[in-house]
Parts: sequence; structure tokens; C-alpha cells
Amino acid sequence: MTTFLLRRIGTLLIAVVIAVAIWSLVLFAFDVNPLIARQPWQVFEWLFTTDGAADNRTVIADNLAVTLRDAGIGYLVGLAGAFLLAVVFCISPVAERIVMPTAMVLRSIPLVVMTPLITLIFGRDVTGVTVIVLLVVFLPALANILFGLRSVTGEHRDLVLAYGGSSWTVLRKVALPAAIPATLASARVSVPTAVTGAMIAEWLSTGEGLGGAISRAAGSFGYDQMWAAAITIAAVTMLAYAVVSIADTLVLDRMGQLS
Repeated sequence: MTTFLLRRIGTLLIAVVIAVAIWSLVLFAFDVNPLIARQPWQVFEWLFTTDGAADNRTVIADNLAVTLRDAGIGYLVGLAGAFLLAVVFCISPVAERIVMPTAMVLRSIPLVVMTPLITLIFGRDVTGVTVIVLLVVFLPALANILFGLRSVTGEHRDLVLAYGGSSWTVLRKVALPAAIPATLASARVSVPTAVTGAMIAEWLSTGEGLGGAISRAAGSFGYDQMWAAAITIAAVTMLAYAVVSIADTLVLDRMGQLS
């Protein structure tokens, strides 16, 4: 376990170093105007060494808390709703044929276009942001989890039925365990999706969190804050993705040991 965690932490640190190097090289290669561009060390100075760095960190931390709240609620609700609806669709294919076409139509509409409408219906508070994040998390997770539930082979189903099991037994004993890898994969890939949805909602709707802070900073030439906010949310998203990936691997390894 310790070796596994150390290896994952090392991989994460390498990814961070590569990302920082690409960030610096892109600014240099495209000769971005220094009035706008901020190199990694400049962001570090603004956050930790310059006068007022403590106040700067407080501003970033307060906005980060709002964004994590917005993304986290929609993330959890979206995954839970996708899992429950996938189970319903697995039991009742008729329900899937009724609901999925409408869901796919909604998925085809860009989130930027739907955000104002969702804001008008649900308001410019946590509820509205949750609905926006839920939409970007829910449908991909639903399709993935449903695929996992239906990955049960005919032989497994026939074996359970031959020993007196019902369709519910097949679902509980075979389909749900088979869907665990797909569910964990959905949880992993939904992390950056949920953050993106929250940032878009804050940018276009609430004006709060890091999404709103970036928009305000860009409009008021506060490029130090803009870059610090962007890098902070990128780093936190990378860390969250790594944590979920570690949990994914540990659960799948445990399942392999039990099987």
C-alpha cells in the first residue's frame, strides 16, 4: 500500500512539473504580452512573498471554497442520479427508450447556451449552479454506468436463473458488481467536468467563486489574481482527480483479490 501511494504521489509530482514547464514554454514560445502573461514564479510571488500575499491567499481560498461547494454538490447529485436511473433503465428498457432521446437532445445543446435559461428557471444561487453541474456530469455517467450494468453475459444470467434466482437476483448479484468499474470510471472522469460546469455557471450566472473572480479580474486588469485563480483551480482539480484515481485502483484491486 505504501509503495503504491508513493508511486502515485511521484507520478503526480512529475505531472505537475511537466504542466508548469509547458505553461512557461507556451508563454515564451508565443511571446505573450508580459502585461497579460504571468510566469509560474510570478504567481508564486503574488501568493506567497509579495506585500499583501496573505490577503491574496485569503481571496483565492474564499473563492475556491465556493467553487468546490458548487462543483461538489452537482458532482455527487449527478453521479447518484445517474446510477439510480441506470438501474431503472436496466430493469425497464421501455423507460430508457422514453427518456434517453430527450436526454441526448439536451446533451447536444452547448452548456453556455443553456446556462442563462437554467438561471432564469432555478435562480442565481446554489440550486441553479447545481443543476448546471448536474447536467454535465449526469448524462455521460448515465451512459457509462448503464453500459456497465448491461455487460453481464448471457451465461451468467442463465446460471443465476437456473438456480432459482430472479431478475432482481441477477441485478443484485451480477449486474451491480459488474458495473462497479464503470461507476468508478465515471466518478473519475466527472471530476474535471464538474469543476468546468461550476466555473461556467459562476462566470455566466452567479459571479461568485473562482469563475466569477477570473471574469472580474480579467475585466479590471487584475491579471495576477486571474492567473492565481486559474492555476489554483487547475491544481485542486488535478489533486482531486488523483485521489479518485487512487480510490478507483484500490477498489478494483480489492475486487480482484476477492474474486
